[in-house]
Amino acid sequence: MLLAFDLDKTLVTDDYRLPDDIAQAIGAARAAGHLVTVLTGRPLVAARAFLAQLAIDLPHSVNHGSTIIDGDGSLIERKHLAPSDVSALLDARLPETDLEFSCVVGETIYVRDPAHERWTFAHAQGRLVSTYASGLLLDADKVVFHSNGQSTRLDSELAASHPHLLRYLWGDGYLELVPENGDKGSALQVIAARLGVRRTEVVAFGDGLNDLTMIRWAGRSVAVGDDVYPAVMEAAHEHVAAPEHGGVARWIEENVLVADR
Repeated sequence: MLLAFDLDKTLVTDDYRLPDDIAQAIGAARAAGHLVTVLTGRPLVAARAFLAQLAIDLPHSVNHGSTIIDGDGSLIERKHLAPSDVSALLDARLPETDLEFSCVVGETIYVRDPAHERWTFAHAQGRLVSTYASGLLLDADKVVFHSNGQSTRLDSELAASHPHLLRYLWGDGYLELVPENGDKGSALQVIAARLGVRRTEVVAFGDGLNDLTMIRWAGRSVAVGDDVYPAVMEAAHEHVAAPEHGGVARWIEENVLVADR
């Protein structure tokens, strides 16, 4: 069995902790011979600590599935936004000073003002924060608009102008754009194929909009927590409690470890 996990709000709590009971249950499943992977919307630099804590040594993905990395850290596949798309998304919006954005390229992010306190977290992670300027040719992992209530309007505009890109609208707070086929479902198919695991032997766990494609693709799927995106809840076969309440740990105990005894 291949167990495929989202991180935030699935394994990781709202205050960014990986509870011991979840880590121990996943370790026990691995020790019992099951395969474990992670597919997260986080960039690699923000996922590394959790990947290490979970001892992920198989192919896994970051940036919503657009980047697939082997267990030894080598790159398997990277889809990216074309420089022409990045320029079209950002150059025309540079004058909109109330519309903040970030353009993620590996461990570098390009923003309007690197000194702004908004990017303190990125500096703390050791990421390079650079100034975005019109004319830069960037093959980005993703573009994020932090839009002060403008995300819904922007989502509608970009759906019309860039229908080939994947869009993840998180409330009306921010909007992420990633490459075509750079989603978790596509990444999970690649990972399962590399591991020689049939679709019917894959169990996917998630909660958010960006988890929907892998929830739909997996042979068995589990929605996690109280804030599950409605389409994920509808598509999933089961629903468990949030990581604060040990939902995934309990599922593994009841459906994997007990069955193996």
